Amino acid sequence: MRLSRRRLLIATVALPFMGVATLPALADGGADDYVHGLGTQVLKMVKGGKRGDKGLQSRFGNLLNQYVNLGQLGSMALGRNRASMPSGDKGMFSSLLSNYAAALFVWYVDDFQGSDLKVTKMGQQGAFTTVDTVIVGSNEPLSWRVTGGPGSWRVADVKVKGVWLSIAMKKMFDDTLNASHGDFQPLYAKLREADTW
Repeated sequence: MRLSRRRLLIATVALPFMGVATLPALADGGADDYVHGLGTQVLKMVKGGKRGDKGLQSRFGNLLNQYVNLGQLGSMALGRNRASMPSGDKGMFSSLLSNYAAALFVWYVDDFQGSDLKVTKMGQQGAFTTVDTVIVGSNEPLSWRVTGGPGSWRVADVKVKGVWLSIAMKKMFDDTLNASHGDFQPLYAKLREADTW
């Protein structure tokens, strides 16, 4: 499957992009309550968002860093390649990953509309609690993998259109690193392209 900007964004936009003041109460409940609260806040943000809004991109990036386990997501996406990443690049990679996700969200902000996020199913898969949801209005299904527990929930991955974000990103990362024979600079350049959108 080829990874497009749209496919990567569709998954990324489901991650938590909400106001700081509302998070502690959500984190104290179950995974289903946490995901529902995050999802409804995402839908509110989408309604007021404008494509290309750099201020929104910056705010979104800050929230993404706080409430998504980017280290875990990036590690899953890099797979075997993570051992080859220069140790001094890890902080930069996390920052580039966050900025890329934020830019995708802002670029396609008009594509995500709905009145609510409905939880349809919840279960345990290894270390993850998986919460299946659907956007009311568009009937778009989203599955979330969260880790932690009451007071410490974090989003680790999300699935849209049947594809987990970590798997979609892994395809892009693998293709880029294979083409560059393991040189990470072209991958960083690809992530930096988000600044030109």
